[in-house]
Amino acid sequence: MKTNNIVYLTDEYIYLKNKKKKDIIRYKISDGIISGGKISNIKNFIKTYEKLLNEFHLNNSLFGDAIKIIVLPSYLPSEINMLKNIFMVFNYRKIIIEKELKYFKLSNNNAYINVYNNYISISYLDEFKKINNLYFEPKLFKNEQDLIKYLKYILNSKEIYLLGNGNLLNTIFSDLENKTGLKTYLYSNHETYILDKSK
Repeated sequence: MKTNNIVYLTDEYIYLKNKKKKDIIRYKISDGIISGGKISNIKNFIKTYEKLLNEFHLNNSLFGDAIKIIVLPSYLPSEINMLKNIFMVFNYRKIIIEKELKYFKLSNNNAYINVYNNYISISYLDEFKKINNLYFEPKLFKNEQDLIKYLKYILNSKEIYLLGNGNLLNTIFSDLENKTGLKTYLYSNHETYILDKSK
């Protein structure tokens, strides 16, 4: 189903693609509203999203619009349900939730790692061709070298596709291939790539 609005949430920005606007909207948000790619302060998120809609003159019609929200692979059914309930406040008639993994080509030979300063999300296929999604905070490790060793251990000889932003992303990108020999690629602006691929 085609939708008029597509949303992608990160800790620092709300990305919104709307059929009325030519460009993708990248809207800066305050700290603590979204944490780990998930809404952590509902009241402030609603105020911020309302402000975004008003600022860009994107208020819904009386009968509502359809919206697609693209989320991390680690979203649980309860978190998806909560997200739908939050967006119902904005009078969307149809709310579709898709996991971002749909827009990348996962195989036995590769893995996708979302790296932000507050969280890391890893998606890969195991030897039984089952999708594994790991989600954790970087502070779980004593230092960045321990994190690199862990990534090498779980991903073995897979090609790595890095997504995200922040200082930690740059460190992992520079160290992963040099210190472990794993082929590593960096997607810049992966948020806009996902929104452009989505219909």
